[in-house]
Amino acid sequence: MVKFIQGSARERIDTAELADLIDSGAIVVDNRRRRPFYQDGRFLTADDLTRDQTYFLTRQADLSRAGGFGVVQGLMVSSDTATSVRITAGHGVTPSGELVILPESRFISLTDAARMQRLDAAFGLSRLPNEPARSLSGMFVIALRPVEYTADPIATYPTSITGQRTVQDGYIIEAAAVTLIPYAALGGADPRLTRAQVAREIFAERSTKGMRDDLLPLAMVSLRRGVVDWVDPFLVRREVGVDQSTILSLGVAPRGLREAHIQQHDRHLQEVLQQRNQSGEGWRFSASQHFAVLPATGRFPAAAIDTSGADFTQIYFPATVDVDLAFIPSDEVAALVEESLLLPPIDLTLSNDDLDSTAILVLIPTFRERVRQLKATLPQQPSQNNLMRRMIPAAAGLVAKRQPLQVLQGLRLPRLPVRPGLDRQSQADRTWREALVAVPDGLLWYVRRRSLPYRTEVLGTRIFGGNREFEAEGLLNQSLGRFVLRDRLTNLQRDSSAAANSNVMSLLTSEKLINSKLLLNAALQELEIAKTPVDPTVVGGEQKLDQQGVFKVAGRFADPRFGEGIQRLQANNAPLDDEAIANTLAQARIVPELDRLGRTIPVAELPAFNERLAAIARTGNAQDVSKLIRQKLEESGR
Repeated sequence: MVKFIQGSARERIDTAELADLIDSGAIVVDNRRRRPFYQDGRFLTADDLTRDQTYFLTRQADLSRAGGFGVVQGLMVSSDTATSVRITAGHGVTPSGELVILPESRFISLTDAARMQRLDAAFGLSRLPNEPARSLSGMFVIALRPVEYTADPIATYPTSITGQRTVQDGYIIEAAAVTLIPYAALGGADPRLTRAQVAREIFAERSTKGMRDDLLPLAMVSLRRGVVDWVDPFLVRREVGVDQSTILSLGVAPRGLREAHIQQHDRHLQEVLQQRNQSGEGWRFSASQHFAVLPATGRFPAAAIDTSGADFTQIYFPATVDVDLAFIPSDEVAALVEESLLLPPIDLTLSNDDLDSTAILVLIPTFRERVRQLKATLPQQPSQNNLMRRMIPAAAGLVAKRQPLQVLQGLRLPRLPVRPGLDRQSQADRTWREALVAVPDGLLWYVRRRSLPYRTEVLGTRIFGGNREFEAEGLLNQSLGRFVLRDRLTNLQRDSSAAANSNVMSLLTSEKLINSKLLLNAALQELEIAKTPVDPTVVGGEQKLDQQGVFKVAGRFADPRFGEGIQRLQANNAPLDDEAIANTLAQARIVPELDRLGRTIPVAELPAFNERLAAIARTGNAQDVSKLIRQKLEESGR
């Protein structure tokens, strides 16, 4: 403990005790921590004061190393021009504990041959023979190195009677120098795989080739005769403190390395997709064409899944890898990704036998209400979760990986005629296809799974604690009375099953619906239309609302951001509280789409849209209102 008035609180030992400790080997001396012992009458030299500074620099470096090395903030490298890169402002810590700071963003020209040669020679990083920077080809690590220099000359007094006064630099100034470290990559016939091989060396084999304790690596750059081919920060960039958060790794790579692999793979994938777009090759390709190793979790193009047939084959992952496709509640994706971080990366260079026990789950995130609806509607297979389906590889002759049922389904036997509208399997296939087509940006998330037979159940329901259940029902009754909607709910409950009634109350007691007549009216309207005939063979027979119908409606109102678009429209003077307008919108069954449009439509277009919507809705023509909103959604790409 340090007392800032009295100084160090370390126990002081005398000479005799020190000798005994040295003889017994019970004392460890750190010669780096040696500072002058100041006392009155002592003659101080420049070496004494320099040693004092060195002592505090050493202590500072030790404290910095305790938190780990890496980038603290900023210092992101990107390609600026064909021959230069941009490094944003920020600071970080080298493995040796030195602080490096870039106070403002800098543009670094990689063709400045003279400057690069001087730095390489001074730091001992140059190749032999040293080739001019304008003709450099290969892979290099862009790093920051802490340096210092002297400046501001001042006059010094002589230290002897016969000495002369001289002029010496008066200050030591610290700085950070940008330098290139050659990275000896493995040669390959295909230059596209060079980057993939380097990623495998770093993330799968944990190579530290080209790294030094006195350098902070920021990015890896590939040069072709001095021209930047690509810049990849996350091959070598690490965030400070991440590795120290892994308490028990059991031989798994440090967390910082695993997180960097995910970011590096995603950046590399984006560049691959952009190149394939430009060349017209499309997004359907296997991972081994561009990568040598995949992180335990990441994204891949949905186009790699063939939805044209009934098998849902995939071409991205190796043929011997077990790949399943599953609907997952959006709020559970983070937990699955976190769990996959404990597993090793997927080495695509291994043999089929080595990859045979690898299992992957492809995620289709959706709202929890939608998951409950799918659970109730998708056909249930024996001993199988109907929210998950197996994807077989699109590899000719690979029959061993197919399940017996899949082999039997492949036999071309005459099929019995199926009544229209009752082929549940074809309806299920259509549901999976629609979900894959609607994937944002055309990219799906995958996670590596443990090779253990475990079953996942993702269903859940909202519950209230204490007296909240009665409180929510009381608020709903107040709203129904205020909005004159109580009779409609009573009639709906009379025509619903017991299970459906429970889910109806769970939907309508949502805070978003209780406080809005428009939303509550719209939900009741869609629930009333969701009724189905008790006996389909009787025309005009009795209709009831079942649990499946409630799930279908609840899925449309389950967006976590639902209601924000309506509020935005009303904030821009949309008369959605008008009785005639609200009734027309509810009859059109278009309120969820209107809410989604309200969140995305540009501010400049809001006044004109609100005026046009109000004019059409007041006429009571629900079909024209629906047409207007859907047309606007198509224009905005939503």
